[in-house]
Amino acid sequence: MDALAQSLAAALPAEIFAYFLVFVRVGAALQSMPGLGEISIPQRIRLSVGLLLTIVVAPVVGPTLPPLPESAISMAGIVLGETLIGVFIGLAGRFAMSALIVAGSIISQQIALSSATLFDPSFGQQGAAVSAWLVAVALTIVFVTDLHHLMLRAVADSYALFPAGQLAPLGSYAEALVRWTAHSFLIGVQMSAPFLVFGLVINLALGLIARLQPAIQVFFIAQPALIAVGLLAMGLTLVATMQAFERGLLDKLEPLLLVP
Repeated sequence: MDALAQSLAAALPAEIFAYFLVFVRVGAALQSMPGLGEISIPQRIRLSVGLLLTIVVAPVVGPTLPPLPESAISMAGIVLGETLIGVFIGLAGRFAMSALIVAGSIISQQIALSSATLFDPSFGQQGAAVSAWLVAVALTIVFVTDLHHLMLRAVADSYALFPAGQLAPLGSYAEALVRWTAHSFLIGVQMSAPFLVFGLVINLALGLIARLQPAIQVFFIAQPALIAVGLLAMGLTLVATMQAFERGLLDKLEPLLLVP
């Protein structure tokens, strides 16, 4: 009996450490992942989801996890590396959402809604109303098309791509973040390209009318029509906009999956 108790006492800390290590990576990914990591979702719910995913993932990846380190410094280094990997995976989806912020800001300026602002729960700050609306539609698309399953799968597959306990490739992370930033800005401009042409043509026409009839407040009179036409154009281009967002999200997630 004493031998059994001693073996359990020796195995229990290592087992707890394995689950803790998985929870660190999964929890860090959930905190920055779009849809599941929004600040509008209560922290208790996010922690509960993280614990459930840990219970599912830990038995599968348990053999690949490092043993319990003997020093606190080694443990801190492993935990920091797992946190960086989790945040990196979550940011893959978050950068795809940032393309909608860029597109919404440009569209707002072109359709005379730049002064209309709302609190964006996805980024925790005040932003253009068009951006907040596009983000809300995109989050709906994520859950309706089960794209959140791909993000969760990327977390599970990351143990094969980024083994636990090894030094995080910070150079590759930085390069990927720079590439994602440029790609998000490019996608955002592509989403708003029709509105850039629309705004250029409308403003040239209004400027010409104001030049011919300086006594008429052309821009003030035309603003309601500009907003109405802009909202109509948003409705007509919404499908293409969401398809571009979905493609951008998949482009960032596929390198993190073992079988895209």
